[in-house]
Amino acid sequence: MNFKSQKGFTGADVTVAVLIVTIFAGIIASLYGNYSTTSKQIERKSEASNYAIETIEQIKSESEKYFTGDNETNEEITVYNNEQIDNTPYSRTAIIEDYKKSNQEAKAGVVKEVRVRVSYKIKNKVESVELSTVIHKED
Repeated sequence: MNFKSQKGFTGADVTVAVLIVTIFAGIIASLYGNYSTTSKQIERKSEASNYAIETIEQIKSESEKYFTGDNETNEEITVYNNEQIDNTPYSRTAIIEDYKKSNQEAKAGVVKEVRVRVSYKIKNKVESVELSTVIHKED
């Protein structure tokens, strides 16, 4: 009997082929899972950054009220304290602090630092984005 004239696949050929296909399928599934997770993380962080920017812009547009009355001499004003943003999974904390507190040369009640932190949950971990800026009293 001449084995070279026999056509077809042996059990070893099929086993190796199935093993190779399984390995590549696993690698592709792993890469897709990592891509999906990373994409979601970037999307959430971007959305949190947008909410932080919106909050800072809102505070800037209302800045005159942080330089009048008791707010003029307050060293720290809490505008938002871990409040949920419009029925979204994001929450924000915004604090306005007299710049004099961190810079001894600054004049009290003229310049204030605004710090906004937007927190969100991803993969059972709480992540956050923090932005800060300064506002000043209009003359």
